Amino acid sequence: MVDTSKHFQHVAFFTSLASTLCLAVLLALGIFVNVNKFVVGDESSHGYKAIDLDVTSWNIACTVVGTAVGILAAVAFSNQDDVLTRRELLKDRGLIAIFLRPLTVKRGVQQIVSLRLPLQRSILVISTIATALMSAAVVALFGIHASREEIINPFSSIPLEGLNQTFFENDRSGALFPSGIPTYSSVTGQLSGFLYKAAYITGRKKRNRYSPYDTDVAYLPEQGPLGDTIYGILNTGGVGLNVSSYLQYSGYTTGFDMPAQFEFNDLQALVYGTQIDVSCQNMTSDYIITSLDVDELTLVYAGKPNGPNVTLVGDLSTSKILKTLAIGSAVTIDPITGEPIHTLVIPEFITESALVLECTYSGREHLANIRVASPVSPLLIDTRVQEGPRIGTIVKQRVANVTHDLLSAGGQGGTLARGFIDAAYNADGGNNTGMVSTLETVIGQLGEAYFSVLRQQVERSNIERGSSSSEYESELKLHVTVSRLGGAQYGWLAVPGLLLLVSLAGTLRTCTSRKAVGFEAQDTVALLSRLLDDNIRDTTRLVYEGRLTVLTESTPAAAREEDSKSGSRFAGS
Repeated sequence: MVDTSKHFQHVAFFTSLASTLCLAVLLALGIFVNVNKFVVGDESSHGYKAIDLDVTSWNIACTVVGTAVGILAAVAFSNQDDVLTRRELLKDRGLIAIFLRPLTVKRGVQQIVSLRLPLQRSILVISTIATALMSAAVVALFGIHASREEIINPFSSIPLEGLNQTFFENDRSGALFPSGIPTYSSVTGQLSGFLYKAAYITGRKKRNRYSPYDTDVAYLPEQGPLGDTIYGILNTGGVGLNVSSYLQYSGYTTGFDMPAQFEFNDLQALVYGTQIDVSCQNMTSDYIITSLDVDELTLVYAGKPNGPNVTLVGDLSTSKILKTLAIGSAVTIDPITGEPIHTLVIPEFITESALVLECTYSGREHLANIRVASPVSPLLIDTRVQEGPRIGTIVKQRVANVTHDLLSAGGQGGTLARGFIDAAYNADGGNNTGMVSTLETVIGQLGEAYFSVLRQQVERSNIERGSSSSEYESELKLHVTVSRLGGAQYGWLAVPGLLLLVSLAGTLRTCTSRKAVGFEAQDTVALLSRLLDDNIRDTTRLVYEGRLTVLTESTPAAAREEDSKSGSRFAGS
């Protein structure tokens, strides 16, 4: 018989070497893919590299590759086990018969049951079982699947002192362009509708008629958009996180990574807010109030020496006599303290009298925990975790002037008066009971909404962060789902890692030439050829009749029976 031991040793070496190379490449690529973030899409972004792949075809390819590498590794381990058997048969101590069986899971179980667990053989058994996981490991490490990502923006919000600087915004290509100075921008257009809504809802609440089941007037829910963010209630708390910029990719980000394609899950953040409180006092007795009738129009004048002077006009025609509410406005600044005094005049044209209020502003900054539960959910303020400094006179003047501009726009009281009229709340100015607290509530809500809109201009995901941003105590956690290449748990790297070590050890083991039997010791046909008949080949037909017998056309049944009586070392028990 030709001595094939060296030939088989070469086969074992090259299969182990091929398995080692394939596993090494997979392990290196697995580490690279999982350290870097590859997502399915056509646009890369800061921290995420886009690849354009067909998900189904790619995952099928990963399954095929994993299966092929697993089979190659299993063949390499089987060849290594055969080399060990062939070598141990020539040693003085011999070989335990169980290892004449090929390396399979079944033989591994038999080894465990019989407690035949030499180190090298046990490692090969474990590794052979692990090859069944290669397909799953490759799919986990390289397959495309939905991955939940946590994106942390460490500088998501800006206090009032930071709103006076110029900000820059990144577009989708990474180019910078100025977005302006928030405090210099005009936001009355966005606040006009909010003021109407606040006046309407507050007026209905004061009448105890705010209900979706009240059919006499339209129901207007508190929840709704203000700028680029949906708020759950009218009191925004001055919180101005631009949620829309986190619902979809707005442009390159600085200081954190954000994919260009994703599905928004939820958002939590610690952000700055500004509380505004308004206090109004009835100062009617300090003012001179006069009136003048011109046809169906009535002019009411309210003023005082060295103070504001306000004139309002009412139309007392039959069709409008019950909807003549007007709210006059004037802002004066105390020359000593710099505090703004906001004068509001609410005339009753029928009796030609008026209610005059002088309102002052106060408030302070704060840090608040907020959350957004879904793309269509409102921003909710959970808790205020820290109180900040009180607002100064410049901030108070700005709030007073913005409120005045809104009340003066489009007529006498603007959308504030229009909201009260539509809510049927003091629509003719004749019932001012509770009017003071109502105005305090609405104007306070308006002041907080003003700061919310200001902050939304710069509390965007794609705003360029300045050096001063690191001083701000704000952090945002955004949870999204992306179609990611790999991104599985790093534990899956243990599968190709283990198989690589065993394959490498087998490569080193089989690269050295040692004495071995000249036949395949784990091949049953080869063993029968050695022990029963040298002529037994893979195609030889055998029969068992008390013993194994080579079946040929010239062997009569009687002869086979006679041979069986003579006994044999192969006879059955």
